[in-house]
Amino acid sequence: MAQGTLWAALQGIEDHRTKKGRRFPLPAIIAISLCAMLSGANDLMAIFRFGRRLSPKALQALGVDKKRRKAPCHATYHYVFQSIAAGDLAKALGSLVKVDRGLGHVALDGKRLRGSASSTRRGSQHETSPGVHMLHAFSTTLQASVGSLVVPPDSAEMIEVIELLKQLPLDGAVVTGDAAFTFRPIIEVIRERGGDYFLFVKANQPELEGEIARAFGDVPPSGRNRRRSGSDRRAA
Repeated sequence: MAQGTLWAALQGIEDHRTKKGRRFPLPAIIAISLCAMLSGANDLMAIFRFGRRLSPKALQALGVDKKRRKAPCHATYHYVFQSIAAGDLAKALGSLVKVDRGLGHVALDGKRLRGSASSTRRGSQHETSPGVHMLHAFSTTLQASVGSLVVPPDSAEMIEVIELLKQLPLDGAVVTGDAAFTFRPIIEVIRERGGDYFLFVKANQPELEGEIARAFGDVPPSGRNRRRSGSDRRAA
């Protein structure tokens, strides 16, 4: 198996299924799903239909045993994606990104995965799970996600991002993010790892926002830049 390939990365994901439920290798199911999504599939039914249209030869190329003539059924995808730890999958795919140069611009962002919320019934009560909350670090220079982790329900992005930043080579990089990341401990980690930052300040930090307003609110324009059209642009 060639190192640094998608197939090698998928082999490292832990399979939580019982022996009875392993008719199809986990890497094969994920590989089919990835190909389906690259082809425009955006839900499990579309992934299932994509897989069922594949020829036996194509299925073998994606890791399905040659004895099986069809792709997995819809329920298989459902149970597999319920059992996979989102963090494990993100880590496996992230390992394919070879950082042989600086990260450049690193954008921090958190999102709840669409379709990851679930509802269970216990007696007469319904319990709803809010879904999987992922935090990503995306390098616009490399055009790839260079780090990600799951934000636990009892935690927050501003706490978990510190661990994420500690995993990244930030020397010479510029980290950007929204106002949720504008806190001293986060900035300290970025600076300790050799990076710079460009973060927003909003009303969630009124004292800091007020200090910035007082420092720059009355700064007059320092000059004029004349455009070809003849109009002036004032620059602070």
